[in-house]
Amino acid sequence: MAEQKLLRPMPKAIDTQRHAVIIDEPCIPTLFIRVLRHVTPLRISGRTRLLVFGGLLYVSIAWALNTVFVKLAVTQIDPLTFTLFRFLAMTPLAWLFVAARREVITIRARDIPDLLVCAACGYGVYQYLWVIGLSHTTAFASALLGGTTPIFTLAIVAIFGHERVRSGRWLGAIIAFIGIAIFEGILVGRFAIRLGDGLTLLAAVSFASYNVTSARLLDRYSPVLLLAITITMGTVMILPGGLWSLMQHGMPRFSASTTATYIYSVIFPILLTYPVWSYGITLIGAGRVALFGFLVPVFAGIASAFILHARIPHYELVGAGVALLGMAIAQFLGSRSIRPSQRTLPTTR
Repeated sequence: MAEQKLLRPMPKAIDTQRHAVIIDEPCIPTLFIRVLRHVTPLRISGRTRLLVFGGLLYVSIAWALNTVFVKLAVTQIDPLTFTLFRFLAMTPLAWLFVAARREVITIRARDIPDLLVCAACGYGVYQYLWVIGLSHTTAFASALLGGTTPIFTLAIVAIFGHERVRSGRWLGAIIAFIGIAIFEGILVGRFAIRLGDGLTLLAAVSFASYNVTSARLLDRYSPVLLLAITITMGTVMILPGGLWSLMQHGMPRFSASTTATYIYSVIFPILLTYPVWSYGITLIGAGRVALFGFLVPVFAGIASAFILHARIPHYELVGAGVALLGMAIAQFLGSRSIRPSQRTLPTTR
């Protein structure tokens, strides 16, 4: 692609039969440079796989902390107003990332529908559902129900034939979902479908659609450029609700804790995680990457205990263990059932 000519060449080997880039044992800084560069490898070495999994683990922790921090913030500021200020700051920062990489910005007309879907499912509509849902439920419940995203992602890729989802991954996903249900207290009669719970489930479906749709674009747009384009479109979708909220409630007052939460929510949950998440999709497929979403409720539970001083009952600890077991089963069995050529969603050039 044109933008790649502006970048210094990096060592790589080419498999002429499959046209796959084989990454050979990079150091950690090199891997994160490649997160910001547009490379679409189909086969990766064992060490690189571990580093990618480490990056996805970092994403899970960042998203879990964001859930807890934003829950604190929306108790002081209207959720739509807070979201508006977040995205007004994140959008120019995203384009600064693009400028730093000196990318050639090209948007193909045929990609606009998919870009709009990504913008809505990953930012615009998703943020409405997620933040309003969070304001009407607990941080625990938000993270737990948001953890169903991998199940919806697996369902989408299976229904549309984008990836071969074998029985082992389904088994792991089901076990993980059961663990999340236990974590929420379904076996002790404490599960309740509230407004916030329903909105959060819809947000999970929305983000699953983002997972799948973004994978169709990542051979033509780098993760950072895709982020900048879609977050800009998503901000336009957020503006009407945010401005309405601002007119209704007036300019918010930021306390020290709210300001710290705002800074974190601007920098980490999207700008420093979505590129890593998108890059993981190019390497190991949307279905497998989405399984890391199961870790978010576990980390959110831990963070809630320390930050919100929430008590963690024994059944939640059991549920967390079952969810982790399910994800491990899905990863292990999935790695034996999907050929390298099928680890990325099909794309057109």
